[in-house]
Amino acid sequence: MNVFWKSAAYLYKHNCNWGGYCFEKISYLLGGNAISAKASIGEGTVFEHRGLGCVVHAKSKIGKNCIIFQSVTIGSRYKNGYWESAMPPVIEDGVIIGAGAVILGNITIGTGAHIGANAVCITDIPAYSTAVGIPAKIVKTRQIE
Repeated sequence: MNVFWKSAAYLYKHNCNWGGYCFEKISYLLGGNAISAKASIGEGTVFEHRGLGCVVHAKSKIGKNCIIFQSVTIGSRYKNGYWESAMPPVIEDGVIIGAGAVILGNITIGTGAHIGANAVCITDIPAYSTAVGIPAKIVKTRQIE
């Protein structure tokens, strides 16, 4: 995240929407991404490669210590001619999302899950699972002791 994105997030939090909007647009232009400053992004979460090409919905919730690679889309789902839900996904703590992955709709990606590159997630992914493919399917579940 760059200083303009952080400034926008601060201003939005303090109900200075016009200032937040201006700083957010500067961040988009300089960062090459559309990561909304209104999104809830936890401490320690990293957008690798400066979040190049990433799109994150304004109402998204991303937990702590996640790693998100380039060109990831996190947003609402459009299905059968209408928005299925105004709510985008919830990404819990410690999730790793591979390059080009798409996570859509009112779903939850569980703690410690791994989403493979270019996977398309439209259903919940349980904690400590690895999901790959289009649509994403669980290929492995890790046991945490």
